[in-house]
Amino acid sequence: MNNIFFDSKNFTDGFRSKWFPSLFSQLANDAPNYLSYIWPTVIKSINTQGFLGSALYMTDMALDACELVYEPQTGRADLITQGMTNFEIQELEAVLDLFHYVQPQVLLIGAALAEAFEREKVGGQGSGQLRKLSDREKKHLLTEVKMDHTDAPNFSNIVDILQLSEAPDLYRALGEWQLAIDIFWGELQHLATYPDFRRRGRALYYYARAGSKFLAVPLNANFSSLNKLGISSKEIIRAQQIVNDNIPVLAMMIMHCTAMRLALGHSIREMVQS
Repeated sequence: MNNIFFDSKNFTDGFRSKWFPSLFSQLANDAPNYLSYIWPTVIKSINTQGFLGSALYMTDMALDACELVYEPQTGRADLITQGMTNFEIQELEAVLDLFHYVQPQVLLIGAALAEAFEREKVGGQGSGQLRKLSDREKKHLLTEVKMDHTDAPNFSNIVDILQLSEAPDLYRALGEWQLAIDIFWGELQHLATYPDFRRRGRALYYYARAGSKFLAVPLNANFSSLNKLGISSKEIIRAQQIVNDNIPVLAMMIMHCTAMRLALGHSIREMVQS
């Protein structure tokens, strides 16, 4: 199979943000033929209004759970007291808003890919109504996401507590504001052990997998179909491993992002107003 070169612009255009998720960067490095095959199909579903609605519904699910178990003890005033400027906080909030909006979309695609390995096809039951570029997405396209803070001093603790091999994208993107991470993580490291908090993270994961049937355009990407395209079994197995490793992390990071935004006073629902 001829490999199509991929770079982050493909995903900038799709998800309307400059964040290049680890899910796709790992696929680009280790399973490029697989990524070249699935992307032209999934981008058609990403471009629909129904897909965005399903993703934003998950942000409301996360907010409901956070409000039940989390009463922030720190917030904007603490960031200012400890040395952050209002401008820095606004930059931080812009990145958090981007992740709040885009992470659920990435999770939905990752979950659909996970389902596709095991089924003849996934998707095809969603509306094909195209989504328009919103003012919010235009702001996201102007928001820089720096992912070069992999050696931040507090990341080792985050990795250990969350039992991961490396810091999640959300925390790496916030690495520029180490003070904020220190403050947020001081609470979230304990919140992550609460059964209700963890349960909702798992619920987002399963909701996303079940919701894969509502992708607008059906995807055929099981082992047999991929083999017939000339993609090696080794690459398919690696792609499946990458997908399965990333989607539970994305689900939990939706919860963490929601909790951080809640601490900063952001509690407006996206789809279902209380």
